[in-house]
Amino acid sequence: MLNRRAAQMRQFRFFLAIFFTALLAAGPAHPDAGLRHAAAATPAQAGTDLTKLLRDYREAEQKLRPPDATERRGDGEVAIYDAKRTAAYMDARRRIVQDMRTRLTAIDPSGLTTQDELSYEIFRWALDDEERELKPGIAERFQLLALNQFNGMQITFPRETESRAQSPLNEPKDYDDAIRRMLDFTRRIDRAIADLREGLKEGVVQPRPIVERMIAQTEIFANGDPEASLFMAPIKKVPDRIAGAERARIDGAYREAVAGQLVPAYRHLAGFLKTDYLPHARESIGLSAVPGGKEMYLYLVKSETTSELNPDAIHAIGLSELARIEAEMERVKSGTGFPGSLDKFREFLHNDPRFKFKNPAAMQAEFNRVKSVVDEHLGALFATKPKMPLTFRFTESYAAPDRPAAEYTAGSADGRRPGIVYLNASDLASRPAYTSEVLAIHEGIPGHHLQVATAAENSALPRFRRFGEETAFSEGWALYAETLGGELGLYTDPYQKFGALSFDAWRASRLAVDTGIHWLGWTREQSIQFLSSHAGLSRNEAAEEVDRYIAIPAQALAYKIGEREILDLRQRAKTALGAKFDLRRFHEAILKDGAMPLPVLNAKIDRWIEQEKGA
Repeated sequence: MLNRRAAQMRQFRFFLAIFFTALLAAGPAHPDAGLRHAAAATPAQAGTDLTKLLRDYREAEQKLRPPDATERRGDGEVAIYDAKRTAAYMDARRRIVQDMRTRLTAIDPSGLTTQDELSYEIFRWALDDEERELKPGIAERFQLLALNQFNGMQITFPRETESRAQSPLNEPKDYDDAIRRMLDFTRRIDRAIADLREGLKEGVVQPRPIVERMIAQTEIFANGDPEASLFMAPIKKVPDRIAGAERARIDGAYREAVAGQLVPAYRHLAGFLKTDYLPHARESIGLSAVPGGKEMYLYLVKSETTSELNPDAIHAIGLSELARIEAEMERVKSGTGFPGSLDKFREFLHNDPRFKFKNPAAMQAEFNRVKSVVDEHLGALFATKPKMPLTFRFTESYAAPDRPAAEYTAGSADGRRPGIVYLNASDLASRPAYTSEVLAIHEGIPGHHLQVATAAENSALPRFRRFGEETAFSEGWALYAETLGGELGLYTDPYQKFGALSFDAWRASRLAVDTGIHWLGWTREQSIQFLSSHAGLSRNEAAEEVDRYIAIPAQALAYKIGEREILDLRQRAKTALGAKFDLRRFHEAILKDGAMPLPVLNAKIDRWIEQEKGA
């Protein structure tokens, strides 16, 4: 899966679709930027008006919830963000969306360039998405579920801290900034606790398994020795050029921030979760079990899949896909000569030592082998290779129990910081070796790494599209990349081919399990058993996955829905173009403009097909 660096701590879908991208829009806001309504745009004005609209949006959002509220204390609008993000805060967001929609409607898209038209459509879809989120009772209730074990700040903050440590702190300001981030984190913990308390009053609370996982995460830092904490590492590496009184000041302030503020904040959170929150945690696991939960889930389904599919239709697709995939599994199993049933074959794969990694080093070596094979064949399917390097590392021990088998974190567009695939070596005996090929191409090349790098390295794109994300697109592409394994010199071993089918069954199972949990009332045990039997996951892997679906409803639906859309577009293009169809050009058309909602992608590829007909 794609590990969203900037989006991990954001609880609202809005942050992913709008705020992160608008914040990165090129250039400073115009001095007169505000929320004024624009006059109807002429074609000549359209591009300029759209650029200004995106900049004005960025400024309005920065005022409402700046990236660093601690730098702007005392500002009235920051107080809305900082104190009680409820009625006044939501009303302010609604006003921004309404104003921006009015101004966007006044822009004539026929006067836009091709790229500006794409930006227009992406922005319009995202505004519609936020308007749906901001319906009374939707966003406010999400706020009451402020933390979970998957992307709650209690676990993302240490991961971000370690990531920042890859770039050493060299100046006093670097240390002051790190101190400021830690102090801001303690304030955000206090706000999260306040939101969770409010949720207790309204009956909007997390299920017990999620709370128990959060407690375990929090206690790692609450009960540990502050001096040995990963947060203390930077102060032990102060460069010699920082000396004298300045060095003493930094050392004292930094240690106080960790030992006197940060660690106590973790203790405060652990105590609250154990004493106040856990006794009232839900036994039910589905979002539809909380007040307003059905409406919340319907919003998330549309937001994550960017489609018109309802939960019942998605559930049916999952079951249909499973039937198709399991028929193919039977054929592959028969090809190995195995005499037993599909269930017995899965049991054999789980237990036979040849399908286990002997140690973490063997796991890493296998993923590097797959990368080398893909590199040899990539040119046949893709016109360009990413400049951004790719490397494999292991998931941090404190995060591993609640993280997936592997996940990708993007590097820098200039190539100085590599893209990283984090491999989860915890409970190594449960990590199958026969899925290494499919997992490597999903997370790395031509999956997430190629997709992210292609957009980031296209300097002609607006920055908000170079670095934007859309789950249905990015995860849909990574699943589509799995289907290319045979064309990339992989899946020649029948067990690896079965591993690829197991992953396909896993993602189809997600459609059934996620909707089962949040729409149809499935239990946790029922969901674990379904995943174990249909996706071939171990009991431990299935439990981790189910708890992930419980914590972040509907996100897992985006994978298969996005993949099906891209496969459909490929077949549509191949049918329409016949001998003119070029797979390398199709892949370029999908990726070069950055991530986008599926309806926007669909329309874009239709236009591309017409252009290719005339080429």
